[in-house]
Amino acid sequence: MLRFTAKATAGTARPLSLPNAAIDPGRNPAPPVPERHPMATPATPVVERADDKHRYEILVDGELAGFTEYLDRDEQRVFYHTEIDETFAGQGLASRLVQQALTDVRKTGKRVVPVCPYVAGFLQKHGEFADIADPVTRDVRQWLHKALG
Repeated sequence: MLRFTAKATAGTARPLSLPNAAIDPGRNPAPPVPERHPMATPATPVVERADDKHRYEILVDGELAGFTEYLDRDEQRVFYHTEIDETFAGQGLASRLVQQALTDVRKTGKRVVPVCPYVAGFLQKHGEFADIADPVTRDVRQWLHKALG
């Protein structure tokens, strides 16, 4: 699982090296690219709220691709952790997940407290949710620490 924390690290790319025979099409032609079925469409991710687990989940073809966890504190929904499985990395799923979670929070009439660094960063980039965002305070952090044990 990819875990969104306050400090991100970048991976290093390695150059692709092929033997000379793989480059010479006369000696080693490239394998044919399989044709895609004309009716095949990419899977549409679905976001669901899993109240029993206190999280929003994003599913791709019915498979859990990631989640963002929360706890409710009075009229606040405190988001404290977001993960996307490495298999699904780089597809914009975390952004879609958080956007739909925040849209749902707005519908419930609650406010958002972004303890999770990913959710906090998303809110900074998406001012359309500023009206439902509350700051992360010391009281919230202490409450969350106790609630999570």
